[in-house]
Amino acid sequence: MGLKVLAKDIVKLSIHTVINSLIKPSQKVEHKSMLIIRLDAIGDYILFRNFIKILKDSDKFKGYKITLLGNIAWKELAETLDSKEISHFIWLDRKKFAKNPYYRLKKLKEITAKGYELVISPVYSREFYYCDTIIKLISAGQKIGSSGNLSNIKKWQKRISDKFYTKLIPAKDEIIFEFYRNKEFFEYLLQQQITLRKPFIQIPDVNLSFELPKKYAVLFIGGSASFRKWSIENFAKVGLYLKDTYGYNIVLCGSKTDLIDSESFRRSFKKSYVDLVGKTNLIELLQVINSAEIIISNETVAPHMAVALDKRVIVISNGNHFGRFTPYPKEITSNYFAVYHSEIEKNLDDYKKLSNTYGFISKLNINEITFEMVKVKIDELLNDLKKC
Repeated sequence: MGLKVLAKDIVKLSIHTVINSLIKPSQKVEHKSMLIIRLDAIGDYILFRNFIKILKDSDKFKGYKITLLGNIAWKELAETLDSKEISHFIWLDRKKFAKNPYYRLKKLKEITAKGYELVISPVYSREFYYCDTIIKLISAGQKIGSSGNLSNIKKWQKRISDKFYTKLIPAKDEIIFEFYRNKEFFEYLLQQQITLRKPFIQIPDVNLSFELPKKYAVLFIGGSASFRKWSIENFAKVGLYLKDTYGYNIVLCGSKTDLIDSESFRRSFKKSYVDLVGKTNLIELLQVINSAEIIISNETVAPHMAVALDKRVIVISNGNHFGRFTPYPKEITSNYFAVYHSEIEKNLDDYKKLSNTYGFISKLNINEITFEMVKVKIDELLNDLKKC
């Protein structure tokens, strides 16, 4: 098995080496120009994006023109919310970049068509064939990244790609919440204390193409992987309970990849609800979440949006990335309520043990979280609200 993995690595490295050899980076560097590279998921961007303004307004980089190389998955979000800080966007489709050599070559030529005074990669969990490869190819006076960890990169790859940077910013060798990881990076880079307390989003005016009911709860059924998605049957039970017991209308949300699950929900729910699965863009989803009274969701983008909008959210999680992306620290928000697998629930007082065990991955079965466990959390939250 080890030899097969090694052979696969050699083939992959050889292919990318050939592609990289065809790139002729521009040596022309624009004065006071900066490239930020951020190719991870939507939730990662939400936990990062408020630091862009701090960077742009800092004494150290005031007057710099910023180009953002980002994951096309959150293109609309960034272009709508952050165009005041970002002068130019370059968008990359991760799947195509990984699997299509022609697309990879085309994007690398686009990315390296200009040189920069400074390139920044704030991502803690670096990836060799994505950001690190791009860092190597770009012409820049300075290339600054995080010392990082080994979550998404192998030791031999990191030994190689550490040399692609002119400076690596040290990171604490422990699991810390990702918002604080970003804060750690930028405080060191700027050599100043950052007072930003939490991620926040100011929603622009949006004309929705659909009507929303009064007094509604959002059920967000999506997730980036199957092990992070609670059963549709249980979501339907939650919807029925919220509707019958508390009088909430139900708004179902998710992406186009959740359309089959939305059909399963329809068969299980058998009452009226608003189905927006695959029918909203990210800006519209922000508006839907912002107008909701409560959100019930898998551990995915929706809870990060909810926290940034100061909305109440109940998150169902098998504990994956515990300490990094879940739970939100109480000093950031008091509106985040998590329901974990019982193996985690019984050890909630031992945060360090849980973060060390599940900080990078959890193999616990999310569907061993029962409807009754979520029902208890709903009752606790909604009964407390009645007392307020």
